[in-house]
Amino acid sequence: MNVSQLETLLDMTRANIRFYEQEGLVCPRREKNGYRDYSEEDTDTLRKIKLLRQLGLSLESIRRLQRGELSLDAALREREAQLAAERSELEWAAGICRQIRQEGAEYQALDARRYLERLDRPAAGEGRFTLDTDALPTVSHPWRRYFARSLDLGVYGLLWAAVQLLVLRWNPDPNVLVRLLERYIGYALMLGVEPLLLCTLGTTPGKGLFGLEVRDGNGRKLSFRSAFRRTWGVFCQGMGCGVPIYQLYRNYKSYRACERGEALSWEAETAYRIQDDRAVRCLGYVAAEAAVFALLLVLTAQAFLPIHRGTLTPEQYADNVNDMSRFLQLDSDERMEADGTWRDGAPHGGVVIDLWDSGPTPAHQLTVTDGQVTGVRIEIERSGVQLIGSYTVQKQLAAIALCAAQKSYNGISWMKSGVLDAIAEQGFADYTLQAGDVTITQSVEQRGYLDGTEFLFAQEGAAPYLHLVFTLEKTS
Repeated sequence: MNVSQLETLLDMTRANIRFYEQEGLVCPRREKNGYRDYSEEDTDTLRKIKLLRQLGLSLESIRRLQRGELSLDAALREREAQLAAERSELEWAAGICRQIRQEGAEYQALDARRYLERLDRPAAGEGRFTLDTDALPTVSHPWRRYFARSLDLGVYGLLWAAVQLLVLRWNPDPNVLVRLLERYIGYALMLGVEPLLLCTLGTTPGKGLFGLEVRDGNGRKLSFRSAFRRTWGVFCQGMGCGVPIYQLYRNYKSYRACERGEALSWEAETAYRIQDDRAVRCLGYVAAEAAVFALLLVLTAQAFLPIHRGTLTPEQYADNVNDMSRFLQLDSDERMEADGTWRDGAPHGGVVIDLWDSGPTPAHQLTVTDGQVTGVRIEIERSGVQLIGSYTVQKQLAAIALCAAQKSYNGISWMKSGVLDAIAEQGFADYTLQAGDVTITQSVEQRGYLDGTEFLFAQEGAAPYLHLVFTLEKTS
């Protein structure tokens, strides 16, 4: 019998059942998959525990009964005596209440000393017991728990972004499938990282910020296995396995249960505590979310820097160009060689059709001094072509590979420099730009064309001609 069937049969909550297991009062058999299998004997034991607890017997008394150290008759006789004392105590308290009412005492004039002296009664006993207290503590702050989880997912997303952009150099178009894939990668990180944090620290970044901590029934940190089971339960039951729409439904159900103070299904074996509910923790959450967002921006900006920085060999310059071409998903199968020329990447036997008659991809003529690249020259000379693009992509690739490689730039300062935008906006104009220690120069000679900034359009009846020289030169 599984725990769900047992809940229905005995009208007990899962939290009650897990609590009694933690106390060692019932020990179900474990199946190979880790799930519990409750026998008829376990069911009967729990039924006895439920009866005796509702009669008010202590857990220690039940434990002694199971060990044979106490007879049932002695245990019940002791409980009867306690109930008699409690009844007498309650009757005495009721009598004092009646007397105060009969004397017409009001709160402001109440002579508490006189009544306290008369309230000579035995110490308070256990009182009537309900099963509601037989469960490990939980936290009834649904929004704090939700935002703690949200921050944790943000941190896992940040970890994935670092690997994706800086290590794998993967920069896909943000379509629906890609977003869904990235979400599940975040969940996979949650399933791996969160149990590790819970078994070592007892909390996570989000939980720690809100003063939340997770322990086992004895107040110790969870084992990795228990922590993983808890996180898996959160993913399956609390988040609906991340399935769109269904996830919202599971979030709502968990919210309602948490609001009622119920232990959620994945918390049956763990104690969830909150240190305090100070408002300053909410402000800390806002600051932490802002920090995660800022770090994501920095990571993204840093990803648009070349992989090799500082002084570059010809091989490193070519690596920078090829890497950025892949990262920006430029529609080209060509790869740059160490001498700045391009190797045709078309598959064997394939044909590349140039719809724009743009000619071969221009080589990057490298100036090399003492084995280091100190300059780049891109030269285009065309005649008789009706439509010519400005070769902006090649010029920008060269600028990224050499200019952005300077250590004076970081991701943010390179974006703010506006070098790439300036190159795109100048089109076929003559200009000079300064990018750190690199001087960027373009000189253009053209005739028989109408300048459309991004394109040159041949004039009717003219003999069009273009000679463009784009150079990068290190000045120090």
